[in-house]
Amino acid sequence: MSPRAFGLTLLVALPAALTLTPGGGSGTAAQGSAGALPLLSGPREAHAAVSIQLSLDELVSFASYVVVATATEQRSQWEEIGGARRIVTYTRLTVDRAVAGQPDADVWVRTLGGVVGDVGQQVSGDAHLKLGTQAMLFLTRAGSAVVVSGMAQGHYPVVDGAEPRGLTGGPRVAARRLAPSPGSGTLLPRPGPSISAREQLVGATLDAAIDLVGRAWKAKHAQQ
Repeated sequence: MSPRAFGLTLLVALPAALTLTPGGGSGTAAQGSAGALPLLSGPREAHAAVSIQLSLDELVSFASYVVVATATEQRSQWEEIGGARRIVTYTRLTVDRAVAGQPDADVWVRTLGGVVGDVGQQVSGDAHLKLGTQAMLFLTRAGSAVVVSGMAQGHYPVVDGAEPRGLTGGPRVAARRLAPSPGSGTLLPRPGPSISAREQLVGATLDAAIDLVGRAWKAKHAQQ
């Protein structure tokens, strides 16, 4: 299977959604009910998504653009996806820096799961975008929507860190670094000689990650 075909498979093979409803019931199919909202009662565990780790070249190939952006607004709704009614969440991203490609200043990104009324769905394997947080995201246009490339594998939250200044172990200086997406599920090692994007990006400083992705993007698009 070619990298692009593999990427498209990831985008259309939707993980099961754990649905929580009033009264503590749960199931893998979307369901609606009325009453108060005890969403946090009842079973919590969903089967974790299992996927093979993507390489940086694959993520770059799937992406329409790559951004460093902050989640500023969210709304959830029911939609028909993959032949089933599911809850999706649209998150407005304010682009702080365009790493590759030409995104708009604000981008609405669709992810699986969320809460509508008295019903909530949790989906393992897709990106979980938290309001007020900054992340590096690989984004793909999928029909009328924009989604995270490779689902959670294309989402890298930016976190505060620190590193020594110089080789003498002097005062530590602030450093913004990339962290793994909290919704990644179970990731299997890559076959073959190439390493995964996760291995290259998680723990890297934001500046180093931007440079790495920019070079991978130029190399990939120079071949086309």
